[in-house]
This record gives sequence, C-alpha cells and structure tokens, in this order.
Amino acid sequence: MEYVAIYILKNLIYSVIVIDIQNIITIFAHNLYQMIMSKNNEYIKNAATYISSVLGDNVVVKPVCKSVQDKLPISIVGNFELYDGQILGKNILFAFIEDGNIITPLQAKKQLDLIQRKTEMIAILVPGLLYSYNISRLIAQKVNFIIPNKQMFIPSLLLDLTVVNTMNEESKKDTITPLTQCLLLYHLETESLSGRTSYELADKLSVSYASVNRALRWLASKDLIKLEGVKTKTVQIEFSNRELWDKALPMLVSPIEQLYYTDAIIEGQMISGVNALASYTMLNEESRQCCAVSKKDFKALKVAADKQFGQNEIQVWKYNPKMLSSTGVVDKLSLYLSLKDNEDERIQIELERLINEMPW
Repeated sequence: MEYVAIYILKNLIYSVIVIDIQNIITIFAHNLYQMIMSKNNEYIKNAATYISSVLGDNVVVKPVCKSVQDKLPISIVGNFELYDGQILGKNILFAFIEDGNIITPLQAKKQLDLIQRKTEMIAILVPGLLYSYNISRLIAQKVNFIIPNKQMFIPSLLLDLTVVNTMNEESKKDTITPLTQCLLLYHLETESLSGRTSYELADKLSVSYASVNRALRWLASKDLIKLEGVKTKTVQIEFSNRELWDKALPMLVSPIEQLYYTDAIIEGQMISGVNALASYTMLNEESRQCCAVSKKDFKALKVAADKQFGQNEIQVWKYNPKMLSSTGVVDKLSLYLSLKDNEDERIQIELERLINEMPW
C-alpha cells in the first residue's frame, strides 16, 4: 500500500507540473499573440488615419467578421489579417501582411482578386514592410495597396496618391548612372572591387578615370562602399555580396534604354530576355530571338530595325553587356533587372530562383 501511495503521489505531482507548464505556454502564446495583434491593429489604424487625412473621409476599420472569413480559403486567411471598413462609400477589405516582400506582386494580385470575388468587397493590400522596387511592380500589376503616410494606389477607386517629392536638378543627379551600376554588378558577379583604385578600375574597364571616380563617390555616398586613403583612394566593401545586392537593389534600374524589332536573324550578339533566363533556369525558350547590344554595337548592326514591328527583339543597353559577361548570354543580375517588372508569373518564379541560387 505504501508503494501504491507513493506511485499515486508521484503521478499527481507530475500531472500538476505538466499542467502548470502547459498553462504557462498557453499564457505566453496568448500574450505574444495579443502583443502582435496590438502592433498590427495600430498599423491598420495608422492606415485609416492616413486615408482620412488625404481624402477627408472618416475611415473606421475593424477586424472582419467570421461570416466573411468563412467565404475565403484557409490559405488567404493564413496569409493576411483582414479588416473591413469603407472608403468613399465603398465597402473595403484591408488585407494586412507584415512583410509584403514574401509574396510576389503577381501572387498578391491573384489573392486580392480572389478576396474580391468571394466577398464582393474591394480588397486593398496593407504591407507592414515593402521594398521600393516592389512598389513599382505592384503598380504594374494594378494591385490596390496603401503604405501609410507614403503612398495610396487604389485603381479600383481611381486613386493614385503619393507624398509629393519635388524632382529638382539635384535629385535627378542622384539617379544611379549606367557606369555606376555596371561597377557594382562587376563586383557582385565578376571580380571584387575591394582594394582597387579608380585608376586600376578605369584601366580594367577601359573607361575614363574621371567617370570611375564619380561612380565610386556615388556608391560611397549611398554607404554601399567606403573609399580609404588620402591621395589615392582604394575601395573597401564591408558587406557580403548578397547583403550588398539587397541594399543596392532599390537604387538599381533596368539596363534597357531602347527597344527595337526586326525580322532579320541576329547573329553574334548577347542573348537576352526570356531566352537568356531559359539558359539559366528551367524556363522554356521562346521561338523569337532577343539580344542585348551597346549603343555603339547597335549602330554597327547591318539589319533593318523598327520601334514597333518585327519578329525579333533588339535591346539597346545603357552599358555594354559584354562588360559583365563573356559567355554569349547577358549576366544574371542585369537580366533580373531587365525582367523584374514582367507580368508573366512563370518569369517571376524563375527570377526569384535565379537570385536565390546565385553563388553569392
């Protein structure tokens, strides 16, 4: 009997401990959830305040009711926190997502379209975090979105409002130049710039010292590189290649300056466009040709070209594509920049894979 009593007592104590631990975990999870929800609710309220201040329309938002949630697939409810409200008398469903960069703009469009079909409400994406280069991609896909105190793009309501930013001559000068972008991509894909001087880089790339010097100073002004030394400055880079790419990406632009079309067969030029992506990924090639050339090489082409009509595409680049690749196919990062606004979902998937599989 004594052993039985001890056994029962031990099990009772064990059960109490287990129950206490479970209670602690449950309370902790509940408190964490409440903290996150409180933060997210505050962000949604900021969005409502922003809309009210811009449109002069009192906007009140609240968590969406269960009957509306039940109309939606679990994947949608799992991806977003949903709130309803009204803008200009129209029923709105706000889809909050903490990091708007984890879904592609095309995926966002499809999911918001599904929400609108199922609920018969205008769906608006409200991302807590969104990189600037994805803003332009959302606009290209005509996705309704709001970034509090920064931008409101709601084509469903014919609204396109941004914080006014006067584009004076000084700000125009702040745009990345073709050589500056080329230097950065050269570092990421071909050879490190660290320890190099302006003279060395000018000689290696066959460009003027003054041009390289201006490009390096621009990169330094954006905290992408450091220039060390007194008379002769050398480049120092503290970021890993992937960190540098992510930091610089919002500043980078498509290398394409002009598009031409031709029915002629193009030979001996750098493969670009979808066929270049196909050579790096599992994407199927297109039947038409697409090549990238410098302005100088375009003038030397002996083909009839038109800005509208023709089977094959000629991309005239802002910098010479041969500076970054010697394989006959344009380099991967320039290719990404040239295709990142393409609306084809297959291309977007392969571009994400291209970047993630880069040998950084």
